[in-house]
Amino acid sequence: MKTGKAVLAAVAAGSACAACADTNETEVATLEPVVVYASRVDATREWMPSAVQVFDADAVAGSGAGDFGEFLSRKAALDVRNLNGNPMQGAVYMGGFGENGFGRVKLLLDGEELNNVDMAAPNMMRIPIWSVERVEVIHGPSPVLYGDGAVAGVISATTDTRDYEKKTRLAVRGGSYGTAGANVSTKGGFEEEGLQYSGAYDYVRSDGYRDHSAYDIHAVNAVLRENFDNGSTAAIKANYQNGFYDMPGSLSLAQWKHSARNSFTPGDWARVWSYGVGLDVKALIAEDQWLKLDAGFENKFTRAHYESAYGNSTYEYTYYSYWLSPRYINEKSVFGLDNRLTVGFDFRYDDYNAETFSGGSHSKSDFARARGAFFVHDELWLTEELSLVAGARLERIENHWSGATSVRSPRTVDLIGDYELGVVYRPLDGMKTYLKWTRFHRSPFCDEMNYTRSGYMLKPETGMSLDAGLEWKFLEDFKFDFNAYGSMMEDEIFYNPHVTPSPYGWSGYNGNSPARTRRLGFDTGLAWCKDKVAEAAVKYSAVQAEFRGNRYDKCDIPLVPSHRVRAEVGVWVFDDLEVKGGYNYVSSQNLAGDFENDHDGLKAYSLFDVGIQYAPSWAKGLKASLTVNNLFDRKYCDFAGWSDWSGAYFYPAVGRNFMLALSYEF
Repeated sequence: MKTGKAVLAAVAAGSACAACADTNETEVATLEPVVVYASRVDATREWMPSAVQVFDADAVAGSGAGDFGEFLSRKAALDVRNLNGNPMQGAVYMGGFGENGFGRVKLLLDGEELNNVDMAAPNMMRIPIWSVERVEVIHGPSPVLYGDGAVAGVISATTDTRDYEKKTRLAVRGGSYGTAGANVSTKGGFEEEGLQYSGAYDYVRSDGYRDHSAYDIHAVNAVLRENFDNGSTAAIKANYQNGFYDMPGSLSLAQWKHSARNSFTPGDWARVWSYGVGLDVKALIAEDQWLKLDAGFENKFTRAHYESAYGNSTYEYTYYSYWLSPRYINEKSVFGLDNRLTVGFDFRYDDYNAETFSGGSHSKSDFARARGAFFVHDELWLTEELSLVAGARLERIENHWSGATSVRSPRTVDLIGDYELGVVYRPLDGMKTYLKWTRFHRSPFCDEMNYTRSGYMLKPETGMSLDAGLEWKFLEDFKFDFNAYGSMMEDEIFYNPHVTPSPYGWSGYNGNSPARTRRLGFDTGLAWCKDKVAEAAVKYSAVQAEFRGNRYDKCDIPLVPSHRVRAEVGVWVFDDLEVKGGYNYVSSQNLAGDFENDHDGLKAYSLFDVGIQYAPSWAKGLKASLTVNNLFDRKYCDFAGWSDWSGAYFYPAVGRNFMLALSYEF
């Protein structure tokens, strides 16, 4: 066995953690290397120059989360905001980004990119929480492998199985505000034929916390995979989703304080549906040489209806996405040193059609974005303790609007280079240190591009970042991590809050920031677990996000809390029953759109949650849980903004709520 590969196996075995570790693995002697599938190069987390969290199915189930966003908030300690408490309108924020920070995080399901070409946040309810086998969170920019928009991080959820054990799960849940749901999933395979399969159906509905805030969603995901004797694989994936939700709208400060659960837009609603298919191939073409191929098609449709004193309006958005990504991986040694070289191409085409029906008028516009990229990524092991990572990406992005009357120049072409250089040093078993420099970019959403004051489309954001960190698993039961980062961006895109009068009342516009934006921050955490006895974990994040220069010099970037804390503790009353408690703290933050920081912002808030999980030994496969969120019924908002026209507006968060879940696996 080559030196580097031997090190990988030894590292994986030596870094195993007990039940509270990310992977929830306990059998040290039989562990395989913890491969991060989201890395696109089958890298191990121990050799990635980034902070990486990996959670297995047991960790997901043990979180007590009712949806994927809640899981990310609890276990990964990420900032997740749900408009009106609706998980279908939830968005995740990382790395000191606020307001529209979801556009800087790549979200993947079974390798498929869920991010949209428009400003709609990726629908996290596409991810069936009870069918997830694995979750990976890569902190920091990853533009070489993921390209446009991979600025703050990458989150990947996997539902397809990686073994042949046949399992079927039936689950039901119910809770506050008429919330109910069901899950049916099955997975397994036939080892002699090398065939693996997984499929799941999920249904969730709720009346919602506020009046006219109901939602319901049906989701189906399926994967069929063939494994060949030489290590090659081929998989076909399919998905379908159909959802509906009401939109009760925002509230003024007085309305929020006195009637937070009321709706002042009871006639607003939206319907979404999508379907798609994908292909995932990994083929051995020579010794230590692989060819990977991802390809797929997705159709998404949204209809949104709004009522006002001026008449009703309906907006319909339909778009088709096509992608193809071949990659060549060579693991042959270079000058006697272990090496992994990846060369690839990414092609993606998005065709977005928008129609507006308002009164007796009808308008239609079309947008197309074609992305093509060539990238090279290399990992070189200099010693058993030291490795280097380097990569570059050249991406061409062509945008074209037709039928958009506000656009003066309907076509743009951007040619952008992204780079990264990193080093990983493992001085001790169970310890990883890393340093990485990255240059990255993000193209504007299509409905940012056509909504500008000048009528000319916006140019992409660009920036550079430096990340450094330490991960250390020690004394068998402890895990410590620390990740520091600093970034500077040019032309970051914001919605300008200083509205201007027009013949129709008031209007605002999007624009590239007149100043640079800088973020300095760190995340750190400590976890301990003694299986079947007790566990405890705390995660703390701090960031300073501000404008540097020009009009908003040294003003804080809106909707970015400076401090966040997530703490959890659990005690096994006996082997079958664990009692858990959690605490969230979020510091004060400026309202969205308040670039000059001259308005009252969102106040800091603290939340508590408790839960019980019961898995009786006398009934194998049966699990029950009860979770209570916002235990003390704290009245708070996690999203609010400022408009020069209407003043401050607020989206109330959910009050005290509970969820009871029951599942049986056989």
